[in-house]
Amino acid sequence: MEWLKPFEANNQFEDNTNSLLDFKIREYIPESNIQKKYSLLTQFFLLLGSQDDNSVTSLSLFVDNRIDNQVIEEIIMHFDNTKIVLENELPSEIMLSKPNQESLSLIRSNNLNPIIKNLYGTINNTQYEWRPQKSYKILSEFIEKYEDMEFDEVLDCLKNTSQGPIISLPLSSWTLEDSLKDTFAIRYFAHKCKNVYLWIDDANIVTTIQLELN
Repeated sequence: MEWLKPFEANNQFEDNTNSLLDFKIREYIPESNIQKKYSLLTQFFLLLGSQDDNSVTSLSLFVDNRIDNQVIEEIIMHFDNTKIVLENELPSEIMLSKPNQESLSLIRSNNLNPIIKNLYGTINNTQYEWRPQKSYKILSEFIEKYEDMEFDEVLDCLKNTSQGPIISLPLSSWTLEDSLKDTFAIRYFAHKCKNVYLWIDDANIVTTIQLELN
C-alpha cells in the first residue's frame, strides 16, 4: 500500500506537574435552566464515548479555566456521568463517561456526518484482544482531498480541548485494506492535519488514528 509508510513512533511526554497546584475532582451538576442541544459535536462525542456495549469508554476534554456553554449544551448534557477537575478552583479537565442512551438513540436514528460515520458509525460487539502494534504514516500525496466545513467545527473543538499537538482517536471497526484511503475520514484528515498516523496490530486491525495538528 503505497499510501502508508512505516513510522517509528517517538512517544515523549513532558511532565507539567506542578506540586503547588491544588487539585480537586467534583461531580458536574448542570444548572436547572440548561437544555440539551444536538449538533455535530453531540454526534461525534457521543459515538466516540460509546465504542462498546458497556459504554465504559471515558473521555477527557481539557479546558482553560472556563467551560463554554456550547460544550455544556452539546456535549456534557449528553453524558450521565461527568466530573470536573479543578486546579486552584478553576476547571482544567472534563471527564465524561456513560453516554445518555436517549441521546444515543436519537443520534443513531438520524443521518450521520460522513466522517463520523466512517469513524464510529459501526458498533463493534467483539471484545478487543490487545496485540503488538506498529505505527504507519499516511502519505497525503496519494490521498484524494475531501472538504467538510461542518466537521471543521469538530476538529476545532478537538484542537481546543486537547493537551498537546497530537490527538489520538480510538477505533473499533477498521481493518487495514487499500479501500481505507478512499474513506471520507482519511481523505479529510490527510489534508487537514500536518501528519496522520494509523496504529495497526498484528491482525491488521486499525486501533487508533493519530492526528498531528498544524
